[in-house]
Amino acid sequence: MYSIRAAVGFLVLSLALAACTATGETSTADPFASYDRVQSGVGDAALLTGTLVLDQGCLYADSDGQRWLPVFPAAGTQWDATAQTLTVDGRTAALGKTVELGGGTAQAEIITSAPEGCDRSQIWLVVSVGT
Repeated sequence: MYSIRAAVGFLVLSLALAACTATGETSTADPFASYDRVQSGVGDAALLTGTLVLDQGCLYADSDGQRWLPVFPAAGTQWDATAQTLTVDGRTAALGKTVELGGGTAQAEIITSAPEGCDRSQIWLVVSVGT
């Protein structure tokens, strides 16, 4: 009797795991780093012009041979995995396209959420997005 329950339990667990991985995606997490913004549009006034790239589950901005980890405001930022676009406060930027990120350099401590393994050596705190 015990072996039948164990076999049924194993079968149920196997089916649940198969259902979770059937899409082929390894994660549903957003690929961008974020911070908790106090006020919209308030922050450093520098400009980083670069190309949005997705590398090993992390969204970066490549600019003049340097790779930056842009940190977007948590509220008002959305990733569309199907369209490969990022929308920040109603402004949309596409993966592989040039984007203008208003803001400035920051320390890693500002990050409240980020995918595992993102390179945090060069951080750009984003307060506005333009294309």
